[in-house]
Amino acid sequence: MESDQNESFSLMKIKTPVTEMLGIDLPIIGAPMFLVSYPDLVVAVSEAGGLGTFPSQNYRTLEELRRGLENIRSRTKKPIGVNLILHKAHNPNWAKHLEILLEFKVELIITSLGSPRSIINEAKSVGTKVFCDVTTLRHANLVAKSGADALVAVAQGAGGHAGNISPFSLFPYLKKEIGLPVLAAGAISGGAQMAAAMSLGADAVYIGTRLIATQEAAASQEYKEMIVQSAPEEIVYTEKISGIPANWLKRSVEKAGDNFHNEGSTDIDQEFKRWRDIWSAGHGVAQIDSIIPAGDVVRGMAAEYADIVNKLPKLV
Repeated sequence: MESDQNESFSLMKIKTPVTEMLGIDLPIIGAPMFLVSYPDLVVAVSEAGGLGTFPSQNYRTLEELRRGLENIRSRTKKPIGVNLILHKAHNPNWAKHLEILLEFKVELIITSLGSPRSIINEAKSVGTKVFCDVTTLRHANLVAKSGADALVAVAQGAGGHAGNISPFSLFPYLKKEIGLPVLAAGAISGGAQMAAAMSLGADAVYIGTRLIATQEAAASQEYKEMIVQSAPEEIVYTEKISGIPANWLKRSVEKAGDNFHNEGSTDIDQEFKRWRDIWSAGHGVAQIDSIIPAGDVVRGMAAEYADIVNKLPKLV
């Protein structure tokens, strides 16, 4: 019975401008997460009909990045994506990373912390689409003028570096004002949130926190279990960890010691590495109650979406 159910999920397709653009079956993009998204997770999401991604900075050297891409390409023929930070201070090797991504003809590059203008022509020359993280209309306008193919609208409640505009406002706002396809990011952990995002005008959903609590994620077991055990009230939104406002698991922040809680202090106890021991998560923890395979997350989200849409109250 379960195999029949999984087979029916695998045959499911949801057509949107984003699925058409990327050549995927489901409008579900796995967010590229630092120290979490590696080949196992990327392959699982793409093979399930969505699109798996990873940050280029998950690899310390160019050779490691190349080997990571070779690993992924040897295990799936489905489209994949890579996050590329375009700011020299944060990613001094971004231009060399770009060369490798273009060599492998990755289907999608997701840019952050910089203008995509410098990579658009090169990306399009090999058929690569360029999406950009945005949190405001001003930023969305800038990347749209630079030639971005779509916007990743990072709303309030998203894990990591989140915006502070409600998704109920942000998704339709950017869709109306910019006109580009919009990917909805922020507290999307199931088909219900996916249906809500699509009804607001989103063309795909972008999921991060839910995929951390999966078997394929490279996060520690303690991190995964903390996501399952945490409530949305335990998510801390602060700039003190990374210098940019972001959402973090309160329990992991508390492990950093009293320095975090001292008013005006930006120092974290040195024994805790910001990116290793202070863990990111969004408000979507409310809907996460188990650690399961990533493919089940993607297929289950699509199935739940279809079920919810069919059950919505109809006009009479």
